[in-house]
Amino acid sequence: MNADTEIDLAGLHQAIIDTIAAGFPSIKTVADYPDDRQRIEVPAALIELTELNAAPDDDPGTGQLAMEAQFELRYLIGWRGANQGRVIRSQVTALAHFIHQQQWGLPVEPARVLVAEPDEFSPELDQYLVWRIEWAQIIHIGENEWIDDGVTPSEVWVGIAPLIGPKHEELYARQDGGQHEEEGSE
Repeated sequence: MNADTEIDLAGLHQAIIDTIAAGFPSIKTVADYPDDRQRIEVPAALIELTELNAAPDDDPGTGQLAMEAQFELRYLIGWRGANQGRVIRSQVTALAHFIHQQQWGLPVEPARVLVAEPDEFSPELDQYLVWRIEWAQIIHIGENEWIDDGVTPSEVWVGIAPLIGPKHEELYARQDGGQHEEEGSE
């Protein structure tokens, strides 16, 4: 896994939107937190981060805060059409399968789908047929204190005590894939 696991929440939201839009080009609206839920072009996938819970068991040991991010996607279609109940269930299961194990191209743990169910508790969406998909994934908040911008060594030199240090560099041996070359001896 990439050592730099810092997540920007705005970037995570955008990655989710972009990945779903690319994976399901027939969905006309893929957005988060729409201002006007009354005039949405359907089918639509509306995404929200609904909860962040501390995840101490997933502490990466990097000074970052491990959080379980819980997301909801409300999938909307119109009421008109043949077998819309079957249509939405088929489309929601395809979306849930797509979300399952998704990392959105970012250094986050794979998504765990928790539920896919009808959503009858959003009165502002009453004019649509709505299902909800909920998923969770662990993300890391804050900078990784172990990221080093220094130069990665390309060679390893080995000395044997007590003949170590700058005064004895000519006695060191370079280690190359398990073989040793004696430097300073012919």
